[in-house]
Amino acid sequence: MKPLNYLVAAEEMRAFDAAAINEYGIPGVVLMENAGRTTFQILCAELSKSVHELKAVVVAGPGNNGGDGYVVARYLLNHGAEVHTYLLAPRDKIKGDALTNLAVLEKMTDRIYAVHDQAALKEVAARWFDSDVIVDAILGTGLASDVRSPYREAIDLINETKAFKVAIDIPSGLDSNTGKVLGAAVKADLTVTYGFQKVGTAVYPGVRYCGRVRVVDISIPRAAVERRPPQTILYGRADLQAYLDARSNPENHKGSFGHLLVVGGSPGKTGAPTMAARAASTIGAGLVTVAVAASLNPILEAKLTEEMTEPLPETAMAGYLGEESAQRVLELAEGKRCMVVGPGLSNSKDVLKLLERILEGYHGWIVIDADGLNVLAKNLELLEHTRASVVLTPHPGEMARLTGLTVREVQDNRIRAARDTAKRLRAWVILKGARTITASPDGVVFINTTGNPWMASGGQGDVLSGILGGLLVQNIPVDIALPLGVYLHGLAADNVILRRGPSPVLAGDVINELPTTLA
Repeated sequence: MKPLNYLVAAEEMRAFDAAAINEYGIPGVVLMENAGRTTFQILCAELSKSVHELKAVVVAGPGNNGGDGYVVARYLLNHGAEVHTYLLAPRDKIKGDALTNLAVLEKMTDRIYAVHDQAALKEVAARWFDSDVIVDAILGTGLASDVRSPYREAIDLINETKAFKVAIDIPSGLDSNTGKVLGAAVKADLTVTYGFQKVGTAVYPGVRYCGRVRVVDISIPRAAVERRPPQTILYGRADLQAYLDARSNPENHKGSFGHLLVVGGSPGKTGAPTMAARAASTIGAGLVTVAVAASLNPILEAKLTEEMTEPLPETAMAGYLGEESAQRVLELAEGKRCMVVGPGLSNSKDVLKLLERILEGYHGWIVIDADGLNVLAKNLELLEHTRASVVLTPHPGEMARLTGLTVREVQDNRIRAARDTAKRLRAWVILKGARTITASPDGVVFINTTGNPWMASGGQGDVLSGILGGLLVQNIPVDIALPLGVYLHGLAADNVILRRGPSPVLAGDVINELPTTLA
């Protein structure tokens, strides 16, 4: 994994900064200089005006975020811009490297103003509205509570202007770990972030406040990062290439890519296992068998062509699976690397018995989705003794049932909800939604970057479970297969929109788009 794919939490970034300064002897003022200089360079590349034509405002808080802003102000001055710098904290509250850079700036210009209350902000508002660029250097990654006065009023004023807004490291007011808005946040056009992108800028609602995000190297020693790598990774296109290279081996044959078993279906829900199976085949599974209640098997045989079907013993209620089906499911699963359980299965108590037997007797990978999750949520003890390797794929409502949290609590900190659940249940957890999160049992989290609101339609979860099973059965390492599957699912939907314009994306549209997406 390339280092620039890492996302860091506030405490991780503090540790890297401390290592650079205390262990490697890189002065903090050097890190600050690197941050401010690269921000200036990126800003210049983004703007249509020449620097000497700019009217720039730098709004600085009391910490190192403000110090970075003073460096930006110095470079803007040196290249001929008209620069006005505003201090939102008393000067005696500014310490360390930030004070060093403020002292340098004070020797270069007298356009530095103290703005400590609402009355003072009103007096300077006209100049802020007249500016071309506002540099947000107010609050950084250490913010952990709601923004207070005068910072909140300054943020509101910045957002009211039409100036191009540049955020230093993270837009002021965002929680750098969760992306939550802590009362108010700057809506930046550009965020220049240092060392590594911050977690809060890669998840919603934080994504909406950052504009374009540029990550710059400020000279954090690579060895310090490799010693304790960040636990969150932004998954992007570059990570797809290794899979494509392996898949293109000319000596491969269908046996190389495994045999997936899909267990699901019930009266009125035969479409769910059908879509899971078609998605698995399309993503490259060598063989796919769909196991359904015997009375439903003729329907599946009519629906599927490339995939095989298997009629299973059913309960006294025709069309439903239960404990009667378990032995045959386990026989079918023997020798298979992966099975998908849940699409269209129903929530009956008989399904619980079936799931219990599968978890007791199967030793491969099992992707549990949809009705399988709903049954499992009330019986999590089933995971305590299973020898299977489990993947859970909840949407926020299912996640709430798995955790005992409310949906709002899940959504308020999706990363924590997914990471804690994966650790607690010793399972991989894929929390679906905007920026879907894939969490491993050891705490590593992948954040997805693909997908769009137009794919909010029935059957998308079935397609995703089929893609995941289809990749796992090909013996692709789980830490590649799962984030890759999530990425491809969203990318296919994005490609549909690119090809035909904004319109609802059905589950079948995604399946049909997968071959082009992989090309």
